[in-house]
Amino acid sequence: MRLYILLLLSIVFLTSFSQTKRCSTDEYLESLKSKGLYNYNTQRISVNHSYTGNYNIPVVVHVLYNTDEQNISDARIYSQIETLNNDYNALNTELVEVPEEFQSVIGNVGFNFFLVQEDMNGSPCSGINRVYTEVDSFLGFTDDMKKSENGGVDAWNTECFLNIWVCNLSGNTLGFATMPDIVTDDLDGVVIDYEFFGVDLSSSSPYNLGKTGTHEVGHYFDLEHPFSGGCSDWDGCDDTPSTSSPTYGCPSYPQLSCQTNNMSMNFMDYTDDACMSMFTTCQAQRMQDALLNYRPGLINSSDCAISLENYIKPPILVYPNPVKNLLCIENTNSYIIINDLYGRELLVNYIYDNNCLDVSGLAAGTYILSVDHNTLQFIKN
Repeated sequence: MRLYILLLLSIVFLTSFSQTKRCSTDEYLESLKSKGLYNYNTQRISVNHSYTGNYNIPVVVHVLYNTDEQNISDARIYSQIETLNNDYNALNTELVEVPEEFQSVIGNVGFNFFLVQEDMNGSPCSGINRVYTEVDSFLGFTDDMKKSENGGVDAWNTECFLNIWVCNLSGNTLGFATMPDIVTDDLDGVVIDYEFFGVDLSSSSPYNLGKTGTHEVGHYFDLEHPFSGGCSDWDGCDDTPSTSSPTYGCPSYPQLSCQTNNMSMNFMDYTDDACMSMFTTCQAQRMQDALLNYRPGLINSSDCAISLENYIKPPILVYPNPVKNLLCIENTNSYIIINDLYGRELLVNYIYDNNCLDVSGLAAGTYILSVDHNTLQFIKN
């Protein structure tokens, strides 16, 4: 009898685990089609743009909460932005574990994500929009969380912002996203269950390192699952090996499928967070093209007034940029502030005749420097 109970409990546990849906984007697209909300007129543009350096992506995170647990901390949100910036700039530590076979096709997308510091009206904000809801949980791959009349929160201008809704999703759904130009503007963005947003080392879940965000933002910038077409290589990238089915858990390498070794560590597969580590060169190019062809307002719309580039005023010279150790400012007797892309204040100082700052202690990344009400961007190597 005791053995029977143990076996029963094991089956219940395994069934519950297996029902966890790593990504519901495909189901969401089918749901849109069934409701007549899918834009079938989208034409995929094949124009490739020359890569011009890093692109800065403004983000607003809508936190919908019914309980204190669902109202995740600022630290969790910052950790998700940091994870995105690492993964989309090939700075994630997991890259060292990529098999030699795939090292030559590791892609650097070159996207910097930052929480916006102004809302749609130009008022200061943190980029985190917390909204209490009477809804305990939202049905996975619906759009209720994006509509205030259904207990959600309306999107901020989706041409200007990457909108991310964080809420309690029912049905074991981790998240889903809209691909470019398939829905109306008010539905455009990414949805992630609050339990799987950002890094939560206290969680025993295999999806606790923020890779659900990396995966879903990949869909937002037009990436498919590498296994979508089975062995037909339907994902549009010839450097992602054909895969017959999703990969779960943390499989050892190599795993064979479609007569090739699986790239199970690709961010667009279904492995555990700890075993995801790379985009490919083609995937990086595809996302850059998606940004420039379908989502150009995120980086250059004159109607948005929130892009990082719009903060920059050129009269003050800052050099070298990128910088490794000493950042010099062609100005004296000035009050300076350095913020990270999350808006957190890292350094406040007053420079006199010595106009070079030691920034060697800063981590690699993009920072915002304010000098006498002028705001500039610099990159720390």
